[in-house]
Amino acid sequence: MPPTSVELIRDHGLGELLDHAVFDLSGIAAPQSVARQQVHTALARCASTEQIDDAVLVTDELVGNALQHGYGVVSMTLDVYEKGATVSVLDRGADISAIPTAPTVDEVGNAENEGGRGLYLVAQFSTAWTVQAVEGGKAVVAVFNLTGGAL
Repeated sequence: MPPTSVELIRDHGLGELLDHAVFDLSGIAAPQSVARQQVHTALARCASTEQIDDAVLVTDELVGNALQHGYGVVSMTLDVYEKGATVSVLDRGADISAIPTAPTVDEVGNAENEGGRGLYLVAQFSTAWTVQAVEGGKAVVAVFNLTGGAL
C-alpha cells in the first residue's frame, strides 16, 4: 500500500503548514495553465527558480494525467509548509491499482514504451509522490522539499 500524503509530509519533515489553497479546475478551458500559474505564484516567495520550475513541471504532468487517464481533473490542492510544499491533483478515476510505479530509465528510453514518461518525471522532479483513494475519485500527491530555497 502506498504511503498517505500525511505520512509523506511527516517523513520529509516539511514543518508547519503556512498556506493552504484549493483550486477548482473542473470545466475550465485550460486547467494545466491555471494550475502551473498558481504553483508558480505560491512558490515565488519561498523557493528557488529551479525548485519552482520542478514543481510547475510536476504539476503540469499531474493535471495532464488526470485529464488523459482520470476521467477529468476536478481540483488541485496546494499546501506550502515551512520547508516544502505539496501539490495534490484530484480526478474522477477511482482505480488506484492502475497507477504504476514510475518507470525506470531503461523503460523510458525504450521507443516501444509510449506511456509512463509523465510519472517518471513526477518521480524525478518531486521529493516523493503517492496516490490515494478519496471521495469521488483519487488524488495524486507530489511532495517538494524546499530547503535551501528562499524560505
